[in-house]
Amino acid sequence: MSSIFRFLFRPVKVEDLALIQEWLIQPHIAEWIHGVGLQNTLDGLEKFFQHESNTTYWIGYEHHVPFTFLITSPAGTDAITLDLFICELNYLGKGFAVPMIREFLTSQFPHVKRVLIDPEATNKRAIHVYQKVGFKIVKEFIASWHPVPHYQMELWMKDLLTFPHL
Repeated sequence: MSSIFRFLFRPVKVEDLALIQEWLIQPHIAEWIHGVGLQNTLDGLEKFFQHESNTTYWIGYEHHVPFTFLITSPAGTDAITLDLFICELNYLGKGFAVPMIREFLTSQFPHVKRVLIDPEATNKRAIHVYQKVGFKIVKEFIASWHPVPHYQMELWMKDLLTFPHL
């Protein structure tokens, strides 16, 4: 019997920390997460491992190969925030991001009403991918952790299943 899902997602374990640290220093990731944002992520992982956080850190696999790092947090009673990185270079630009995000949200958060994501306004590749998933830009803001323009993007989960696969 085969799964209807192409990807597998699981919460990060302590033994994954070296892999995640290796991923986060790669140039294609360090461009977007550095300084305070990177330190917040590493500190958050430590709190997660100690069960002192409502943020969940995830690893995503395709055919048993880990390739993506995702972060979710509750946002009120009916929403989550999402952050993600395609970490393995062989998976960049190959069309994995859109189906991976769709599967992650439908398999892990089917009862959530909204998903929020906040890319830097200059991260055109990520914004394009998020729009293909169905996210819409709702506002621009300056982030406290990195004082440059970011977009607040929103996806209504009820629309996820009806948004065309592109």
